[in-house]
Amino acid sequence: MKCFLKFALALLLCALCAVTCFAGQVPVRGSSNNGVDVNAPFWNLVGPTAPQIHVGGNSTLETQIVCTNQQVAAAVDNTDSANAGTCKDGAYTFLFQIQTANPSLTVVLSNLVGFTPSTLLPTYGLATCDNDPDNPNASNTLQLCTQVAGLDITGIDATVLGKKTMRISFTVPSVPAFPAGINKQGQGLTFVVLTQQTPGTAMVVPKIAIK
Repeated sequence: MKCFLKFALALLLCALCAVTCFAGQVPVRGSSNNGVDVNAPFWNLVGPTAPQIHVGGNSTLETQIVCTNQQVAAAVDNTDSANAGTCKDGAYTFLFQIQTANPSLTVVLSNLVGFTPSTLLPTYGLATCDNDPDNPNASNTLQLCTQVAGLDITGIDATVLGKKTMRISFTVPSVPAFPAGINKQGQGLTFVVLTQQTPGTAMVVPKIAIK
């Protein structure tokens, strides 16, 4: 009987592991990892968009699409009309910035084609502003990001779920009052996810649900 219970527990743990890949405090990715202002034509593919009112009316959403490795096809090779509007190497960074009047928030990103979860150099999480005041040329003020200096973000959790289709669930139990960034950085929570898609094909944009 004891052996059976141990076996059943092991099966349960394996099943849970197959569904929950990563869980814990939200990873943080600095905006300058994707490029800086001076080379924006090579990394800024789309946006930032104007704020759009989300379902329920209490939240607004801005989006931006970045070529992770600074491979905007039109900038790398302006004669390559077949790949115009894509990242030439298929590496995309998707940014979703939310301003909300809600005291708490749950955000789910799904339809993640080519997503591999990693917390080493995070492939998902919170995109933060990491400006260098002593060297403006090393700063990215053209990308959506969250100003977190002096704020406690340790309560924000991220869980990567998946079996056949992966998704990321972010839980914000108490939404801080984030200060505004500079230039195009915006204001509010900025979630990020990186995908590696097939070069030369139409990009697949993640879906977002805000609760």
